[in-house]
Amino acid sequence: MAAARLRGGSWVAATDQGLALGDLRIDWAAVTHAQWSDEDETLTLAWLDGRGTGERRLLIDDPGAFPETVHARVTATIVLSRRLRVAGRLGVRVAARRQPGSDELVWQAVPDRGVDPDDPALRAGIDAAIREMTTELGA
Repeated sequence: MAAARLRGGSWVAATDQGLALGDLRIDWAAVTHAQWSDEDETLTLAWLDGRGTGERRLLIDDPGAFPETVHARVTATIVLSRRLRVAGRLGVRVAARRQPGSDELVWQAVPDRGVDPDDPALRAGIDAAIREMTTELGA
């Protein structure tokens, strides 16, 4: 779909299923954050997968359509998303995601920095949000 050369000479590719970053492959539905900066030609990525969380800053020499492709592919996986407030401005984003080519929903809960993901009250709120969203989706 799109590829870009990173500073240092390696490449990154956006495929129909996800990102290929050298030895690392990230499914689109796992990407929780992808932000492009024109100023320093940097794509900042964050993701959740079976191994936990990851984050990378990619310095791209000639971005071409790569940033737009990444944004479009990540956004296309979001079926429904809600933000739950926890304390003040802090919260957690709960999202139902669907990997391209699959009918299965994947649920994500992405807390802001400073939010304890192991807090039992937070877990109960996330569970309630998922139940409500599942009903809303008719699933």
